[in-house]
Amino acid sequence: MLNTNRYWIVIDFMKSSKLLILAAICLAACNQPDKKTETSKQTIDTTDATTTRTASIPTDKLIIPGKSIGQTALNDNGADVTRRLGRPDAGDAAMGKSLSIWYANHNSKGYQTMIYASRQMGTDDETSRVKQIRITSPWFITKDNVRVGSTLEQIEDLYRPQKTAWFKKDSKKFDIYQGEGIAFEIDNQQKCTAIMVFTPDIKPGATYLPFYDNLELY
Repeated sequence: MLNTNRYWIVIDFMKSSKLLILAAICLAACNQPDKKTETSKQTIDTTDATTTRTASIPTDKLIIPGKSIGQTALNDNGADVTRRLGRPDAGDAAMGKSLSIWYANHNSKGYQTMIYASRQMGTDDETSRVKQIRITSPWFITKDNVRVGSTLEQIEDLYRPQKTAWFKKDSKKFDIYQGEGIAFEIDNQQKCTAIMVFTPDIKPGATYLPFYDNLELY
């Protein structure tokens, strides 16, 4: 004979189990991430990472076209620059113009920092001002991650420079590509060997004359 009490207990248990299963399904559905929101979050995170990477470049190694390389800015007082960098290892000066060269570890075969400065003679302000800066060290870098050692392809994608001049050193030819406020020396392997910064109003060719004695224009 069927035990009625046991029968109803079984039925109640089955009903309770179904309710628990339905509740679990609803809870799982509520906890599913919204795909649109997740995608937006990924985009924000990526943007923040890019901003952080750019902002993380120390000012003393940042190249800014038309403005500065590291701590040296265009139109800085030349005397202040010399006090900061120390006495140049080489250079030349005449008629209110000067070219100063610093070598890494004072080794002439090391990386170079070259600064061309000039003064407006016969004016109220005859302070020697920085007009052009040239470096060969890959330690300096632009906000777009271009540095000495970057390829011409990378540089062309970012700066759209024009090939304006060339020179030879140790029987090797180097081309100069000029963008707005910045120029790049490129070797025969299509790699950057030096970067120059200058005021954007300087005409192609006139930019590099202080640095080379055998420059040829295209």
